[in-house]
Amino acid sequence: MRHLLLLGLVTGLAACAAGAGSDSSLPAIRPGPVKGATLPPAQGEAEIVVRAVSPSAPGQEIAGATCTASSPYFTASFAPPVRLLVPDFGAASPTVTVTCAAGSARGSALVAPEAVWSGGAGGWPSVGVSVGTGNMSGVGVGVGWWGGGTGVNAGAPITRYPAVRIPLA
Repeated sequence: MRHLLLLGLVTGLAACAAGAGSDSSLPAIRPGPVKGATLPPAQGEAEIVVRAVSPSAPGQEIAGATCTASSPYFTASFAPPVRLLVPDFGAASPTVTVTCAAGSARGSALVAPEAVWSGGAGGWPSVGVSVGTGNMSGVGVGVGWWGGGTGVNAGAPITRYPAVRIPLA
């Protein structure tokens, strides 16, 4: 019975982690380079999911909003919700400023990149459980979480950007 409970817990946590990713049903756009900018070498793409929402009901998206995303290296204009596919410049990945407007309502956010170095199981998040004999006081039990290891095998981190909801007020 304990094994079934543990299996259910691990499966549930893995399902939560899988659901935290991208929404592939959203349209994808790529920004253009900023004129005159010297771009660092890219190592693929990172994704920023952008949504414009009501400040009083963050789950309610605002139709008809327009947004711009800008950094020292690239810029884009779009209508949310969208998956913004930006170059992954590794350690040189910039913070992206996203500004949205609908009528007289406006909002903006800074979206900072996050380097991903952690272990995981083949690039997928995983949960680990360890049981040891402990010390004189008894048995030790531990639970760990690893967030995926996409960049570890390449010897360099990959960049991930969190999804952003821009409240328009």
